[in-house]
Amino acid sequence: MGVSLNLSTSAEVSLAIDHATEENLIRIATANPEFILDAREYPDFCTALANMSHVTIDGTGLFIALSLFSKQRPELYHGSDMVTDLLRTYQKGEKKFYFIGDKPGVAQTAAETIQKMYPEISIVGAEDGGWIDKNNVKVDPELTERILSADTDILLVGYGAPKQELWIHATSRLPIPVMIGVGGSFGFFGTKKRAPTFIKVTHLEWLYRAITEKGHWKRSFRAFAVFAPFSFLYWLCSPLRKKTT
Repeated sequence: MGVSLNLSTSAEVSLAIDHATEENLIRIATANPEFILDAREYPDFCTALANMSHVTIDGTGLFIALSLFSKQRPELYHGSDMVTDLLRTYQKGEKKFYFIGDKPGVAQTAAETIQKMYPEISIVGAEDGGWIDKNNVKVDPELTERILSADTDILLVGYGAPKQELWIHATSRLPIPVMIGVGGSFGFFGTKKRAPTFIKVTHLEWLYRAITEKGHWKRSFRAFAVFAPFSFLYWLCSPLRKKTT
């Protein structure tokens, strides 16, 4: 569909993060069906995704499409699950976390909640990071200076797509070992609740969020009513394109 993704498994991502350094930079996106639709509309977003060192599948619709129409064997690995895994893995302060993004106060609340969960964890900063214009991403030098001064190992960026990926791409050369676009994951350590386990294992968390989160049904509609038929038709027509090239 014209969108390049360096797909990785949870194990590959975990290993890469563990070995990340200022010389070996890791940049991660957690893609869902909306990413594909938006990347086709915004070339800069498409470029940002293509330049991520790792991309995981964070959407049931994308997982199903790749399972049906691709030769690859995809793995569904939600960004919120990645965040939870990282916090648990480095709960003794082995790596320093910095949180930016979401609405004012959300990242700070998440940091406070996580600090109570894991008293020894090292969270060296948490802030909303200011407003980002997806059509003209500007990097605040004072923000990046705060992040660098904190000797950050893992920067979790929660501006939401495509803003967070565009911001990561714009700052990709900064000596921060790991940057990850985490969407609304900070909210799960505050006002939002994850779906029960029995719903997650059946890949129906999208439906749970569509029902429980205000406005989320619009995203679910795009993922299934728009992306699903679009990807099917694209796959169906691919043999015709090959014959004419």
